[in-house]
Order: sequence, then structure tokens, then C-alpha cells
Amino acid sequence: MKPAGSLALIINTFNQPEYLGRVLAAVARQTRRPDEVLLADDGSGGETRAVFEQWAGGQSFRAEHVWQKNEGFRRARILNAAIARVRSDYLVFLDGDTVPHPRFVTDHQALAIDGFFVQGHRALIGQRAAEWFGKNDFATDRFRALRSGQLSGWKHAFHWPRPLRRVRHDLNGIRGCNLGIWRQDLVRVNGYNETFIGWGREDSELALRLMNSGRRRRDVRGWALCYHLWHPPASRGNLSANDRLLEATQHEGATRCEHGLAQHLPAKTM
Repeated sequence: MKPAGSLALIINTFNQPEYLGRVLAAVARQTRRPDEVLLADDGSGGETRAVFEQWAGGQSFRAEHVWQKNEGFRRARILNAAIARVRSDYLVFLDGDTVPHPRFVTDHQALAIDGFFVQGHRALIGQRAAEWFGKNDFATDRFRALRSGQLSGWKHAFHWPRPLRRVRHDLNGIRGCNLGIWRQDLVRVNGYNETFIGWGREDSELALRLMNSGRRRRDVRGWALCYHLWHPPASRGNLSANDRLLEATQHEGATRCEHGLAQHLPAKTM
């Protein structure tokens, strides 16, 4: 079994600069910092760029802002564009509204082994606590959120001495806000399927192709924790179409998508 060597953190965002600032501050306080951070920005305005560039200027590791024009919810495409820019062996995905635990990167590096991708979990921070969670000392904010009834999914909120790890073959609980994948495996399955437009199912479809290609899902609880800050839900207007795309991958047993990562990579990498 080969542990992860170099590790990249890919943070997905769209017009949440204040939340992003808290996430980036938590990244800077990690017990093991990533080797590089790439911001996958789906068309945010200048405030987001300013937040990231100011933060990046104070870091000792590589940090890059990967941006695309805002033409609707195109998360799959901007993630592929960021993946193509990564230099590390192992990639961990995190959303720009999800604050990582101080040991988030350390845990993901320890959990990564050949032949598997890792699905971590999240606790939820309620609307009132989302106004301040992540601005102060981590342990203090977590205790305050718990005490005020603003932390749910508490079983995912506290770091365990040893993680609970199990292999799963289903798609329940697949979320791209806490996902670790080898770069070579992403290249093999052609990354995210850019046919997915609008919110929903692009992470599940990627996980399904990884499993169809022989990679196994390593579901982890008690380690690799993160905390999702409340926000109004995104439109589900295209969810039915995305459900059909997922069903097609299930029916066909597909291992690669047609419109994916390859179009962003140099020819020699494909």
C-alpha cells in the first residue's frame, strides 16, 4: 500500500468571498499544510479573487486561482480545469463554504492508499452560527455551535483517536466537499463529466465511474472532518436531467466520460 506523497487541496467556490476567507484561514492553520492549493472558481466576481490573492501571498506553498466565465452552474468543468493544473499525486476536494478541521489534510494524507478513493463526512453549521463559525479559535467556535444547537451531524464533528474505515459499494453519502482521489485515477476515468450542468449528481457519477474502473470507495468516519456553513440552497432545476445522466452511467457500466478532464490536459498526459 502506497501512502500519499504530495497532496493538493482543490477548493470549489462561487461568490462566497466571506465564507471562503474563513476556509482559507483554516487551511493555513492545518497541522500538515497541503503542497498546493487551487481555487476552482466558477465565475465569481473580483472580491473572491482579492480574498484569495491576499491570502495566497502569505503562504509558503503553491496557490493558484483557476477561474472560468460565469455561464451558469458549471462546477464539473471548473473542477477539471483545476485538476489539470495540479502537480501533486493526490487530490483532496473541499467546498469554499466548508471549514476544515485542523487535522483535515493530515488525516487525508494518512488515509490515502492505492486502489481506493476516500469519502469523508461533514457536520452542519446552522444559519445563526454561520455568521461567526470559523472566525475565531476552532475549538471555541465548535463548542459554541454545539451549545447553541447550531451544530448537527455531531457524530462527524469530533476527531476520534482512530478512524472507522469501511469499504462501501453504494453511492449514499457521496459528496465532493470531502473527497480524496489519486490524480492518476482521475486521469484514467477522464475526471468530472462536464455534461452535468446545474446542481447535483456530478460527484456521484464520478464515484460510480471510479468504482466501475476497479477503484474502491473507502468511507471514513471520525477523521478528515469538515463543517458546512449554512446558505440558501442552490436551484435544483436541472436535477432530473442530471439524474438521467447518472442512471445512464449505472446502466452502461461506464468507466470514462466523453466530455471530461482530457480536454484540459496536455496531449502527453491523456
